[in-house]
Amino acid sequence: MTVALLTVPARARADDVPRCDQRLHAIASTLDENARRARVWYWTWMAAGTALLAGQTVLAAVTTGDQQREFIVGAGASTFIPGLLLLHPPAVIDDARVLDARLAATTVQGRVGDPCEALWRARDLLARDADDQALATGWFAHTFVIGGNIALGLLLGLGWGDWFGAVKQAVGGSLVGELQILTLPTGALKARSLAVGWVF
Repeated sequence: MTVALLTVPARARADDVPRCDQRLHAIASTLDENARRARVWYWTWMAAGTALLAGQTVLAAVTTGDQQREFIVGAGASTFIPGLLLLHPPAVIDDARVLDARLAATTVQGRVGDPCEALWRARDLLARDADDQALATGWFAHTFVIGGNIALGLLLGLGWGDWFGAVKQAVGGSLVGELQILTLPTGALKARSLAVGWVF
């Protein structure tokens, strides 16, 4: 009787190994693909933000009056793109590498040593990346982008009476910021929101 009871957990665990292995590799594949897209997004927006900053700085130096103030304000707003990317790159880029390294370290002859244990770590990383993407695309991000550009527009309008420049900054800056938010790859967030069986 005792022997039978002791063998049940072991047999159940053995039955779980293929399922754990399948779910583990599904999560790893999701994070790898999401990280690949996030790297493209990151460097694209880093280049775009840097170009906007440099271009408007140069134009501010060779213009005068309202145009100069518009370019100065625009250049200041453009610093947020590369600045925020440097301070907070998409978490999935590093997390995908962390998970791949962990799996590589425990893989022998093409098989992960303990896929059920590794699955818990993979789920944690997926959850963290989903949270990061939810924050980066949530209401706060939209409010910050639109509200910030409206505030800069009001600075031009109320401060210097340049209402045409104010509208350009409020609308143009908001469109660029929204485009950045809406193009962020959100593979981890989508995987969690779909509530697929292997996720949680």
